[in-house]
Amino acid sequence: MEKYLSYLLLIIIVVSILILVIYIRRKNENSRLINSIKEKWGRNPLRDNKSNISKNAHFYYSNILNMQKEKQTFYVDDITWNDLEMNIVFQRINNTCSTAGEEYLYYLLRTPVFDSSVLNERERLISFFQNNRKQRMDLQVLLSKLGKTKNIDVSSYFINDIRDSAINNVNYKFLSLALLFSPLLLLLNPTIGVFAIIGLLITNSTLYYKKKYEIESHLEAFNFIVSLIDCADKIANLNIKEISRYNEALKSSLKKLKGIVSRSFLVLYNTDNPFLEYIKVIFLGEIIAYQSMFKLILKYKEELMNIFNIIGLFDSLISVASFRSSLEYYTRPELIQTEANSTVSGETDTETKNEKVNLKIYFEDIYHPLLKDPVANSLHINKSILITGSNASGKSTFLKTVALNAIFAQTINTCLAKKYVSNYFAVYTSMAIRDNLKSGESYYIAEIKSLKRIIDSLNSNIPCLCIIDEVLRGTNTVERIAASSELLYFLSKENCIIIAATHDLELSIILKNHYDNYHFQEYVTDNDIVFDYKIYPDRSRSRNAIKLLKLMGYKDDIVEASEARAQEFINQGKWPVI
Repeated sequence: MEKYLSYLLLIIIVVSILILVIYIRRKNENSRLINSIKEKWGRNPLRDNKSNISKNAHFYYSNILNMQKEKQTFYVDDITWNDLEMNIVFQRINNTCSTAGEEYLYYLLRTPVFDSSVLNERERLISFFQNNRKQRMDLQVLLSKLGKTKNIDVSSYFINDIRDSAINNVNYKFLSLALLFSPLLLLLNPTIGVFAIIGLLITNSTLYYKKKYEIESHLEAFNFIVSLIDCADKIANLNIKEISRYNEALKSSLKKLKGIVSRSFLVLYNTDNPFLEYIKVIFLGEIIAYQSMFKLILKYKEELMNIFNIIGLFDSLISVASFRSSLEYYTRPELIQTEANSTVSGETDTETKNEKVNLKIYFEDIYHPLLKDPVANSLHINKSILITGSNASGKSTFLKTVALNAIFAQTINTCLAKKYVSNYFAVYTSMAIRDNLKSGESYYIAEIKSLKRIIDSLNSNIPCLCIIDEVLRGTNTVERIAASSELLYFLSKENCIIIAATHDLELSIILKNHYDNYHFQEYVTDNDIVFDYKIYPDRSRSRNAIKLLKLMGYKDDIVEASEARAQEFINQGKWPVI
């Protein structure tokens, strides 16, 4: 008896040690997770951000297709997104913990809103996450445990009309039951029974391995969906009154999703036991569970989408709160609602087409988030402006800064300035134009197509902020100035503000009645050129391009001849023949 008691005591000690080891390991993992969250808070994530941009865009593009069908809302188009290098800007902000948060943040940045109540609610949540560290970290721990997938597109299961191409109409339950009861045939006819059992074993095993290979791409997505449901359940049970409305919505959706978790066991459960694994194979357990789970996901995709949106919203706005903490200074924008903003569509009201709304943008000490030591600028814009100045003086950076902050104002309610006041705008840019070798389009064709899309977007409902860098630079001087002046004049009469940079000083004179003139300048010394990157009123008066040739080591005869030729053109109004 004492011998058995000794064995029992030994077993209890071993089990207790194992439980203690597991407890300590989980506690250490949790401590490391919390420390990691603390370290990343308020830090520039660009240094270690390796997110898959194309994966993050899936949620956005799926939503955009639906929005296009319903003819609703405005979104930042691909040209503007690429002109502003928004993929890098996204990574600068992205301190999310989960795939849902990462994809939602990308979507949020590409869909500016025109409703102050939406922005006010985002601000309420961002401010709460900024000022309530414990509750925010409770959420971040759960979101971090949900984690990020590598390459799968989870949101497409909820948004798009996906059909299960991997599993056809074969009745897998019938095959499983047939194998289960096939031994009964041995009682009736041993020969038929043996052949039936062998045939079903071969058939089921062959189908299993064939279909298992086909559904592997779905399994990781299903795993994340189950984890998403579990994360939502834990968040819904957090006692945080500031997000109680969202938690009630989570609980409502979760009531219908219990079947997905229970059916996920066979799909996601892996075992090293050869016998149990073979049982799964011959009875098609994993395939049957997968098929059932797939149907449930399609049936309850609205509830799953609701959960994905809420978790994505929390995670993305926590990331915005962290972004704010990483900035030297920022401001909440003051946005002016115009009468037509409530109708956010692409349709034009012909009765109000010619009514020019008074538009403005006013900012103090605005700057760009990707610059290490940015030079801030202030400006009050109440009509379209032309900006002149030499290359590298700061024109393009200024254009990007204004456009980017206009998007920030209507997405994350955060502007990198000490003050920011403006109308709600649809933002379009035409800046980083390139030849399109694949389609055989020249630079000029690509440029006029880019500008045409801006013209086509103009309407009386949504004011546009049009940012153009070097208008029609892809053609000769005479036609460029002629066409540019007429294009810019046309735009100045529309429901938009244009901020255009140009090297053509002629435009600043031709359009002086319709555009305010500003410039960036530089200071050339005997051995160097200095830019202050500040914007100044009036057109540029400097002519330093030829002096730069000398600074770069060009021969004196080239520099001197160039200066003489330029002066002769200024004096006589025509170019002398060489």
